[in-house]
Amino acid sequence: MNDCPCCSHSMLRHVRQHQVYWFCRSCWQEMPLYDQGARLTSTALGRELSLLAQKHALLTA
Repeated sequence: MNDCPCCSHSMLRHVRQHQVYWFCRSCWQEMPLYDQGARLTSTALGRELSLLAQKHALLTA
C-alpha cells in the first residue's frame, strides 16, 4: 500500500518504536499497515477507512 486510502496521495513509510506504519503527508495521518499481518475483516477495514476519510474531510475543510 503506497497510496493513501483516503486521498490517494503517496504515503511515506515510517518506523517508530520497532513498529512500521505509513504516513500520509496530505491527510497528515498515520495509516496502519494492513498488508503485514494485520488481519482485519472487510467490515472492520471499511469502518477504519471511513473514519480516516472523515478525519481527512475535517482537516481539509
